[in-house]
Formats: sequence, structure tokens, C-alpha cells
Amino acid sequence: MKTHKIPTKEKCLIILKKHNIPSQVIDHCLIVTKIAERFCAQIDEINTELVIAAAMLHDIGRSKDHSIFHAIEGVKILESEKLDQRLILIVKKHIGTGITETEATKLGLPPDDYIPKTIEEIVVSYSDNLVCGIRECTFDEVLKNFISKFGEDSYVVRGFFRQKKFVEKIMMKNI
Repeated sequence: MKTHKIPTKEKCLIILKKHNIPSQVIDHCLIVTKIAERFCAQIDEINTELVIAAAMLHDIGRSKDHSIFHAIEGVKILESEKLDQRLILIVKKHIGTGITETEATKLGLPPDDYIPKTIEEIVVSYSDNLVCGIRECTFDEVLKNFISKFGEDSYVVRGFFRQKKFVEKIMMKNI
């Protein structure tokens, strides 16, 4: 199996611009990347190059769609760019705090498991969740928003807590 390249941050910017990503989406991606880089600096066993590229490109599908389907559009774009499959999977699974196959079917997404599982998938998804538009938000700000949108005992809220706990546990191992 041939492995494809993981683009640098600079190359990711070129790819985003090539696909006519709006400047505010690029700004959002840069903030997500900054947060992800901070996590990577504290986690030894993470592929930082992969995380940075995925954080930069996670919303590339917004060139075609601004709904939850932007992840599927992003997968198509990145496949056409012949990028690393691990990067493509991160983009596919970054939406929300993860979506089960059953939930995906209900939402009209192609039936599949969209739950981040690898360290890199979780760090990108969690970093994305910590950004409100084009500003970094606290965990509590996002939690309050998720509770008001989805309910206190929703899968999204539980997933957000799981992501936080996972990232903190991994970082603690490296102290």
C-alpha cells in the first residue's frame, strides 16, 4: 500500500486557498491548529505532523457545505489531493464529539462510525470543539453551549467530557 504525503502547515494553507475556503474558515482552522499544537507539545506519543495537517484541513469541506456534511465533502477533496489516509480519517471523524453509525444514519450521513479513536483524531476533534467561530473558548463555555443545544445527558456532552478526560490523561502520562 502506498502512503501519501502529510502536507506542511504552509502547504495546507495553499490547499485551503486552492479550494476557495473563506478567510474566516481559514482563521478558524489556524486557531484550531494553535490549540492542537499546544496539546501535541505535551504528548510524546502523538504524530504532531499529522495533527497539524489535520487541524489545518479539518474544515476544507466547508468550501462545498456548511452543515455536518462538510466532513464528507472534506474527505472527497482530500482524497482528490491524494493525502495520507490517516489525515482523511481525522477530517471525517472531527464532527461534533463523534457520531455513531446509528446516529449517522439518522442524520443522513453515509452509514459509518464517525467516532474519533486515535490520539490524533481525538486531539483534532477536541481542539476544534474548543474554538467558537474564530476565538478560543474555555471548556466551560463550550459545555454550556452544548448543554443548551443538545441537553445535559446528550451523547455530544458526554463525548466532550470523554475527549477532555482522554487528552488530560495522555498529557499527565508525559509529565
